Amino acid sequence: MTDTAQETILVGMDAHSEKISLCVTRWRLGSDPVVIKNITTDLDSLENTYRKQVPAGALTVLEASTNAFSIVRRLGAVGQRAEVLASDTLAGRARSDRVNDRIDAQNLAFAHARGGTRRVHVPSPRHQHWRDIFFGHRNAVKDSTRWSNRIWAFCSGHGLKLPRESFHRKADAVRAEVAGYGWTQEEKFHLETLLLEYEHSMDLRGRYEKLIARIVSETPGMTRLMQMLGVRFIVAFALFTFVEDASRFANPKKLVSYVGLNPSVAESGKAGGRRKLSSHGRPDLKALMVEAAKSFLRHGKDDMAKWAYRKIASGKPANVVTCAVARKMVVRAWHILMGHPVPDRKDEKSFRRKLAKLATAVGREHLAALGYKKPAEFVEALHSQVYPPESSAPAAQS
Repeated sequence: MTDTAQETILVGMDAHSEKISLCVTRWRLGSDPVVIKNITTDLDSLENTYRKQVPAGALTVLEASTNAFSIVRRLGAVGQRAEVLASDTLAGRARSDRVNDRIDAQNLAFAHARGGTRRVHVPSPRHQHWRDIFFGHRNAVKDSTRWSNRIWAFCSGHGLKLPRESFHRKADAVRAEVAGYGWTQEEKFHLETLLLEYEHSMDLRGRYEKLIARIVSETPGMTRLMQMLGVRFIVAFALFTFVEDASRFANPKKLVSYVGLNPSVAESGKAGGRRKLSSHGRPDLKALMVEAAKSFLRHGKDDMAKWAYRKIASGKPANVVTCAVARKMVVRAWHILMGHPVPDRKDEKSFRRKLAKLATAVGREHLAALGYKKPAEFVEALHSQVYPPESSAPAAQS
């Protein structure tokens, strides 16, 4: 193969909400790119700019941002290749006194050519939609918790009875408590505003949870993840949404690293070794899996739970053991998503209970739309997909 055949058109892109800067280069593997031209365009003219000024078969690289995924899809629709790089690609590579959109686009092309950059997975449109739903639910949970804490602080500061009822009835309980004090409408104004914000956030939270429950009920891969003790439909939805295709992770360790539950390593010569938990990965998935591990430790009775209890009893910090359990759960999640057989039936009863709760969250109307007359039929159908009747299970080889 000649040098000319190895030549590639590499385009660095610095994308913003409206303005886009492109640096078109000619690049051969093993050498720095040679800048051909710099282009400034806008988001509306993106496709036309590529048709007129960027050769077919070029590779475009851009940093992860709010509109990076949509840009990749738009370029793909006109036959252009594009890759999203990690948002910190230029960290430490660019001088602080030479920063503008044109230079950033050029630096991205050079950074990719020199190697060492990290690619970001571009989700499919369906999984992108599910990610938006997850972020909406996460924000609703944060808002409801924040307003709940403010209501609790207000009641504590004014000597009112602290609301300890279920969060679904908290607002009514607070209103009933205030009614006995004879406050004026002006005095009630601030508290009523807090309660209205709380009720609104709880309503949004409930709407998202119902939608997520319906998506899980229709997606076999998500319901299979629920067989793990400590994993209910919210965690199963998040795992399946962000992993998307388990085969893109060559082994369970790669998925553990993606979540961020792998230990960081610092070795030089004879010094160093494994250190604290990695600061990389997805903090949202990491937090969910740690919460799932805590639930597992509260209810688990199998060998892994006994191992964790022994570690804690021997003096190992509980948080360290919890993260270790979360890591083991991610490993098992990889095997489940890859379609590997379930090792045993120890969590079968828990799985059936979670399916019953999922049926309640989905609602009878949606179950009927799925073809189930009763919630029990839904539970039995999904249960048999994961745990087939023992009579139909393959016999063990002697």
